[in-house]
Amino acid sequence: MFFKQKFLKIIIILFFTISIDQLSKSIAYKELFLKDNIFYINEFLSLTPVWNKGISFGMFQDFGDYGRFTFTIIAFIISVWLIWSSINLQRLSSIGYILIAGGALGNATDRIIYGKVIDFIDFHYLDMHWPVFNFADTFIFIGVSLFLYNEFFLSKAKKKNDYKIIFKF
Repeated sequence: MFFKQKFLKIIIILFFTISIDQLSKSIAYKELFLKDNIFYINEFLSLTPVWNKGISFGMFQDFGDYGRFTFTIIAFIISVWLIWSSINLQRLSSIGYILIAGGALGNATDRIIYGKVIDFIDFHYLDMHWPVFNFADTFIFIGVSLFLYNEFFLSKAKKKNDYKIIFKF
């Protein structure tokens, strides 16, 4: 019963993660890419259409179809491993793994549909721009942050408390 409940939670988080990512990209595609628009929200944030043929921060842009297929296959393999591994992790680490998998699957979906990833969130100050990204990238970042926070702070504190209990005289 525990496995079924945990698996259902995993599916729900994955569904919402991928849905939010794909819905936002669908809107961005229609409003930004097809119309060649840029929406300036304020002096630090705009919605700017950028095709990303590579991976994070636009690395490996020149790998062509080889990169497209390779990155997609790697994303699926790692996502399956993350989803499966999340079953035995503590809550925050588990959620982190699922968010990473959902983000990776969202970007892999773009590679399958368009041959490249839709990026559109552009943080900037004057002429200095952070690499343009999307919600899948945001979910990956949040997932990594949750995992690291749990592993370095919460798990460490728990291990320290367990140690005190075991060796209490």
